[in-house]
Amino acid sequence: MGHNIFVSYKYKDTNVRPLPEAVPPTWGRDYVDLLEKKLSVTSHSYYGEKGDDDLSDKSDEYIYNHLKDKIFPTTCTVVLISAGMKEFGKLDKSQWIPWEIYYSIREIHRENGTSHRNGILGVVIPDKNGSYSYAIENMTCCASGCRCINNNWMFTILKDNMFNLNTANKQRCTKGDTIWYGESSYIPLVTWDYFVEHIDECIERVERIKDNADDYDLHLSVNK
Repeated sequence: MGHNIFVSYKYKDTNVRPLPEAVPPTWGRDYVDLLEKKLSVTSHSYYGEKGDDDLSDKSDEYIYNHLKDKIFPTTCTVVLISAGMKEFGKLDKSQWIPWEIYYSIREIHRENGTSHRNGILGVVIPDKNGSYSYAIENMTCCASGCRCINNNWMFTILKDNMFNLNTANKQRCTKGDTIWYGESSYIPLVTWDYFVEHIDECIERVERIKDNADDYDLHLSVNK
């Protein structure tokens, strides 16, 4: 079954792995162009933004009116996580990605109906050195293997919707960190390389998570 997919991303982030088909320097937008092409040969449809302007002087109503027609008909949001997606020194509410997650995770009511919350997937783009470790690290401290999610630097609405399963199956690893099992996050993370080879699988995964949204402690506000 095809889904309408909204894509959230940082347009001019250049801290991304260069793409051979992109005119240097590669921007975050170039990954969106590539994703749009890949979605065109699936049953899914692309919905997304083409700008990256500052929101410091914009009202909540302006932001809502700008985003509602893009997000309202979609059922899934893909957040492209890149090393430079967050502009430090600016409030979350002054940047697009937190608002796009906000309107994706809430139910939106309009005169012609209600748009239910979207399933949301975080897709990590490799940085300019080709590394994912700024967000995802594969660990070897445990015999079974695990991965570490580095999300402390991310937008609040993004990181607080990870590891937010109300009744989680978890234990301590040999380093003292917490290992979570199963679908522990409303917004799970996958790498770009995995996602582009398993688009249908990844979309269906977050659709299943969305169907069980009541099992999660959802963070439903943009950090001011």
